Amino acid sequence: MENVFSPGILTSLPGRYAKALFDLAKEKKQTGGVGSSLTSLVHLIQSSLVLKQALSNPTISCKDQTAALVEICVHLKTPKIFQSFIAQLMKAQRIAYLTRIDKIYQNLMLYEKGQENIEVISAHPLTTAQVHLLQDKLKQVFPRTLKLTLVNDSSVLGGIMVRIGSRVIDATLITQLNKLATVMKGNT
Repeated sequence: MENVFSPGILTSLPGRYAKALFDLAKEKKQTGGVGSSLTSLVHLIQSSLVLKQALSNPTISCKDQTAALVEICVHLKTPKIFQSFIAQLMKAQRIAYLTRIDKIYQNLMLYEKGQENIEVISAHPLTTAQVHLLQDKLKQVFPRTLKLTLVNDSSVLGGIMVRIGSRVIDATLITQLNKLATVMKGNT
């Protein structure tokens, strides 16, 4: 997840939508409800092939798509401000940005709580001792409360990659091999 204060994140189109929604939800004291509604809708769209196809089908009018999506939101008992937001997003034909809006919104919520989201990608699950060591090192650099998200990805082969906002610390074996290959190509 991006750091909400990384250059360009909040000024990007999804960032502006996320910030506007967050500010409105904060004003109405509904940041949590809107945040969970946003994530639930993103997951529903991603997991439903029928819904995904309906939203991208040019033969279905934008008005009908909007009505269907708002009806789904009503069924999910989402806050009214969220339903209005979805209707506006559909009207502006920006529903494709929903996943990015969700990620930025969730980061805004974390930041508001004084937390920093950090994603750690490794080829194999980290041991508890490794996680604690990593947390201790990160706390020296980041004064905020850290929320670690551990991801296993066998394609990194070994080592770890740490994503803190838009910054990436890449100590994976695959990156090291790619760098070596680039250096070797330059010497031939």
